[in-house]
Amino acid sequence: MINFAPTAPYGKPATTAEAPPVTARPAGAPGPVSMAATDLLDSPADWSWEQLRDYVTRSIAERHGPQPRHESVKVNSVFKSFAARWGNQAGPIARFAFEDQDGFWRSGPVTLTRFMKGNDAHFAGPISERLANV
Repeated sequence: MINFAPTAPYGKPATTAEAPPVTARPAGAPGPVSMAATDLLDSPADWSWEQLRDYVTRSIAERHGPQPRHESVKVNSVFKSFAARWGNQAGPIARFAFEDQDGFWRSGPVTLTRFMKGNDAHFAGPISERLANV
């Protein structure tokens, strides 16, 4: 015969979801970090290396999904160097790669390594020539 009587509960009892208590922030403590996109305020030719970095990392995540995190020192040096090498063309090159080419260049995704000096002859150079001819 089958027993349909309720059984004793086992394991942890069910809990109700309660919000954690809200505590006031101490005076002088830093507030929330702003993730505003400052590159939207200026034209690409006027972007600083920080605006270039923010645009590229955001565009990579939008088109190719989350990427492995790199050391911020490495990322910063890549974009400082790229902006110094290409001057006011750095922003338009990045924008062309993501908006006109949809994040792909020569059948490969545009990632952080495309902005390194060793890729200038295959990535930034040809794009710069295309932009000059437009």
